[in-house]
Amino acid sequence: MTFSQAVDNFKNRSIPTNWLQPVKRGFKCIGCGNGSGNDGTGASLSNDGTRLLCGKCGKAFSYIDVAAFHYGFDISNFPDAVKKLCEIENIQLNFSNETSLSSDEIKLSHDKKTIDAETLKQKNAAANFLSQSHGKLKDFLDRQGGTWRGLSYDVLNFLHWEYCENYKHTNNNFSFPAILIPNDNGGLLARQVNGNSKSNLKPSGSSTIFLPKNPKFILTVEGSINGASILQACGLNLDFAIFAANGTPNIELIFKKICALFPQKIPVAIAFDNDSNGAGQKAAENLLKSLKNASFDACIVDITKTPDKDLNDILNTNNGTFKLANIVNDAIAHAQTEFQNIQHDKEKELFGLNATDYLDIHFQNFIDDNKKFANRKTGFSNLDDEMHSFQPGIYIIGGLPALGKTSFALQLLHQLARQGENCIFCSYEMSAGFLFSKLLAFEVCRLETNDFNSSIINPDDNLRLHPLTATKISNGNFYEHEKFYLQAKQNLRESLKNFRIWELNDVNISSLLSRLESFCSNFARPPIVVIDYIQILAMNGNNPKTAIDSALHDIINCRRKTNITFLIVSSLNRANYNTDISYESFKETGTLEFSADVIWGLQLETQGDRNHQSIQSAKNENPRFIQLLCLKNRFGSNFDIGFKYYPAVDLFLPNDEYGEFTDYQSNDSGQLVARSKKNVKSNYI
Repeated sequence: MTFSQAVDNFKNRSIPTNWLQPVKRGFKCIGCGNGSGNDGTGASLSNDGTRLLCGKCGKAFSYIDVAAFHYGFDISNFPDAVKKLCEIENIQLNFSNETSLSSDEIKLSHDKKTIDAETLKQKNAAANFLSQSHGKLKDFLDRQGGTWRGLSYDVLNFLHWEYCENYKHTNNNFSFPAILIPNDNGGLLARQVNGNSKSNLKPSGSSTIFLPKNPKFILTVEGSINGASILQACGLNLDFAIFAANGTPNIELIFKKICALFPQKIPVAIAFDNDSNGAGQKAAENLLKSLKNASFDACIVDITKTPDKDLNDILNTNNGTFKLANIVNDAIAHAQTEFQNIQHDKEKELFGLNATDYLDIHFQNFIDDNKKFANRKTGFSNLDDEMHSFQPGIYIIGGLPALGKTSFALQLLHQLARQGENCIFCSYEMSAGFLFSKLLAFEVCRLETNDFNSSIINPDDNLRLHPLTATKISNGNFYEHEKFYLQAKQNLRESLKNFRIWELNDVNISSLLSRLESFCSNFARPPIVVIDYIQILAMNGNNPKTAIDSALHDIINCRRKTNITFLIVSSLNRANYNTDISYESFKETGTLEFSADVIWGLQLETQGDRNHQSIQSAKNENPRFIQLLCLKNRFGSNFDIGFKYYPAVDLFLPNDEYGEFTDYQSNDSGQLVARSKKNVKSNYI
């Protein structure tokens, strides 16, 4: 393996998390130590896992940096550090095949043009500058404090950019220190290190910034430095290609390049500068027109949304790496939605033009897909009687705080997993440990009550008078119930092999959906996924309603592609806490009522008018009597059903089975007295 190949190999590796010190949120920064303070907020891994990003010091650390920290060797001399890492990992280096101009490996497949003498002269000059400057980049960056325009050595070296101490300007009047940026045609652009001077050596050409083996789509930017800024923010293990036009006059060049490299016509997103003079957007529109005429799926994304501000400007702001990574991720999500809309419009047009073909070829597939889930049940008898089957779709469940939304969703997922369904609980709020504690509390209660066939709260049975709660389990206080606890733990190990809890910190919905799509590719039957809860996804956005709309839009597209069943937990609007639950109760819902297939609302059954006092009184009951109102149901009629909820053991039981149970509550003297309550149906339907 050559030195360059070894460097590229290390750069593309995911950073092992066991090399990092976890803190409350993220990992301790290996540079500035961020994360060791009282707040516990540290550095985080990039979406592809190849970079450790620190918001405090603004640095991004690669596998090589983290390995040097882990193994305890010096990184200041980069070549020696790479050699040391190769020795540790038993990688044999071969320096005989090294070349100084590896950028020449990138060639276009179209016919070569005849090069005039002046162009050939400049091309040779470009090669000489690059050759003479080879190896000086690291020393220059060390003097600069490690970066140039926010770009690190890892990125610049990956792109084969070099540093020239005394670049001679093409008009021969003056020289300046410059970063040399080669293009795909053998020319280069020299950018003054401390100033605005630049010089092009022919031939002109676009630049390949990043080209994976099988890119999902192409992102085109106006300048090479913008493309390099994306690599700095997002890492070197992307699943899409990045090309730079190197100026608006090169639109025809980059169009021909895309056509030559991708005859299969993969989608193209155009993210040019938003200049106040309109040159960037005009060039983007011209490129868009050319691509569409050539039958590419293409769209324009406004990646900065600020006139005269490019991606490198964002990278150089405070916490610029994080800001730019989020901006790029949002732009990519928008582009992917546009690509899906383009495909959807094509399919819609096709099926509209020829309905016979759809009925003969596609409609049976639609029926076969639905038949797969015709017998899927939630495990709640009253809910299954109303829903008939739990079809793939988007289900929203909302309710007051501490009413049991998470417990209901967790129990439903538990019951589906016991039937063999693939189930994933995506938790943005509760830890995986506490969610499993809830499942164990539920299972212990099931064992102690013989499958809930005897009283859950029994004054003659100390175990059930003082049930084992999730809090007790999480604190290790289960000895009173140890026999049942150990049996419950074994039962869950055997019955929940298809059940997973994903404890999430990254609130970017795109990364979650990408992970879910990868999961689906490994299983024949798509999973049922709980997202707890949707308002958290909007916390980093300036407009919660817009953020939720965007998240729901992405979830809809993911469901169409994968047939995942989503159950999304939602909080309620405070203004509706003391009223019957309705569409207006859902907090910052945006287009939720249009997006969801089914909307369920959980509310307490109260005696008399619904107000703070009656709600608090109902919340103090044990069990609590809960109504589930179906506000929307694309698969059938709306309905209203009842549940008994035992908060201590995180258990919901259908209320239409109340006759099988004896329940108790405390009277004014603190004594437990028997109590029964008939299932109350509302007039909602």
